[in-house]
Amino acid sequence: MKQRHQVMIPDSPTLDFSHLQSIRILPKSCTALHLIQIGCGGVGAQLATSTARIARECHRLYERVRISMFDGDRIEEKNIRRQNFCESEVGQNKAEAVAYRLNMAWGLDIEAFPLHFEGRHSHLGDRENTLTVLLGCVDTAAGRATLHRAIANQTPEDDGQLWWIDGGCLHVHGQICLGNTGRPDVLARSFDIPNICQALPSPAWVHPELLTPLPDEQPRRRRSCADLAISDPQSLTINGVIAAHMADYLLRLVVTKDLRRFATYIDMESGSVRSLAITPTQVQRSTPHQKEVPDDLDRS
Repeated sequence: MKQRHQVMIPDSPTLDFSHLQSIRILPKSCTALHLIQIGCGGVGAQLATSTARIARECHRLYERVRISMFDGDRIEEKNIRRQNFCESEVGQNKAEAVAYRLNMAWGLDIEAFPLHFEGRHSHLGDRENTLTVLLGCVDTAAGRATLHRAIANQTPEDDGQLWWIDGGCLHVHGQICLGNTGRPDVLARSFDIPNICQALPSPAWVHPELLTPLPDEQPRRRRSCADLAISDPQSLTINGVIAAHMADYLLRLVVTKDLRRFATYIDMESGSVRSLAITPTQVQRSTPHQKEVPDDLDRS
């Protein structure tokens, strides 16, 4: 699915050396891992192979590894040009088509859900001693609001832990954001352990504009990603670029555990990539408008 929200990219100083003071994020130690990919369209269909590949790598690190993929849309002829599908898959559900392909190729047991993710307990599965990563590849404010609600009230005392990696793009621009809470008291304790970060703000706090519905998101005016792409042509490579960065975030979060950034901004026109390093100053600077997130989104 193609994100259409214009993200307000943070200003940066002429010389930014914050990465030299960056701190790695340390997810909660759990025996089980659950990767939940929400959206299997533009970015999602490209990301799915990396999601499966990283899950295979994680079998040696976790006692149980589970993969779930959600998408309520079917593949259309117009999707083939930009999304990772072929003509023989037209008419199939996107999540089911992607999961079937990867299961057959690698003998995996990916669960496909031909519906839109709603963040219910049944969608998240067993949370006991489980590190759950939500891979958000959605294109609506409502979809991101659901992901925000899933992590908004999370605390370190909860059993298991949820992280949200969000990715989206316009025609030649895109961004990736990572977070796991919407509670100021939890963020205040993020850096209590020296040289370790334990919590990051929800992407909805870093970019609250992503939760503002656009006019075409109204039910009677809603258009598909493919329809929007016809009226607003998108680069044929941007989805793959966003997916590659999301995969690297996931790899560094759950496998190598050396992730030191929480937001990345990509400009295909100039070829530039800029990231926000995980430092107390940078995290605080990126969430001055946290109270702008609608109150009803903070309720689980």
